[in-house]
Parts: sequence; structure tokens; C-alpha cells
Amino acid sequence: MKKPKGIKIVSEEIAEASARTLAMASVELTPEELAVLEIEVAWLHWRSDFRKIVVGSGQLRTSWRNIFEADATLSLIAHRWLTKAPITLKEIATYLSEFTTEATISRHIDDMEYAGMLERVRDPTDNRRLLLIPTERLLIVGRNFLQARLALMNSNGFDVSVSKSK
Repeated sequence: MKKPKGIKIVSEEIAEASARTLAMASVELTPEELAVLEIEVAWLHWRSDFRKIVVGSGQLRTSWRNIFEADATLSLIAHRWLTKAPITLKEIATYLSEFTTEATISRHIDDMEYAGMLERVRDPTDNRRLLLIPTERLLIVGRNFLQARLALMNSNGFDVSVSKSK
């Protein structure tokens, strides 16, 4: 995946920033920054409620261990499948190596396979590789996530229309 243009994280700026607690009145966000923050918080609430529904329905043996890891794993599987480049467990573990271990990702994959969200399919070009392929159930879950995210963005004033360049 490519890094989106315009994102700038300067480590010197972070290193030089004070570690003191901020006074509430000293922080001012632009309306766009506040909207993004509101979207993230609303999204966390929605994911939590959605997860309770999925777990309550009996589709999962256990609650997914970590929201970020599970959502990142599902997103990577779906994205790579949609771009016609299915992903393996090892590749997901490499993507998320700064956050978690391959063993943890493996447990997520086991849970997701048990829940019918994905299947492990032998790579026809390399018998040693197992590709993680989404199921119809994951498509429905993913579409629900995307539609909820779009609704949150629209309700916070973001223009999410797509223009095609010529």
C-alpha cells in the first residue's frame, strides 16, 4: 500500500514537544481536525457495538482479541483480494509487525476462519502458500463497516464523492 500524499510526521517535532499536561483552553483544533476526531470516536463506538452483536450472535468462539488488530487484518485481507493480490498470514504479520506478533495474527485468522469470515486456500502457483480469501459473510461485514464510515464522514461535513480524473 502506498503512503497517502500530504501526510507529514516529523520526529524532531515530536521529540521537541513538551511532555507536560495541556490546559484545555490552550488547545484549538480546526473544524476539520475536530470533525476527524469526532469521526474516530464515533467509529470506535460503532465498532464496539458491532462487535458485541457479532459475538452475541454466536459467530465467534471468543471476542476478537484486539479491535485494531482484527480490523486491520480484515481490511488487509479484503483490500488485497479486491486488488487481485490475495494475502497470506505471513504478509499480514509483516504489515502489523510493529503492533503485534505473528502468533497473535494467527489466532485472529483462526477466529475469523471459525466465524466464516475467510478461508485459507492453497495458492495455485505455489503449493506452500495459503492465501486468505474473504467469504460472502466478510463482504457483508465489510460493506456494513464502509457504509457506516461513509455515513459518519458525511454527517461530519466531509465530501466523500469520488471524481474520476480523465
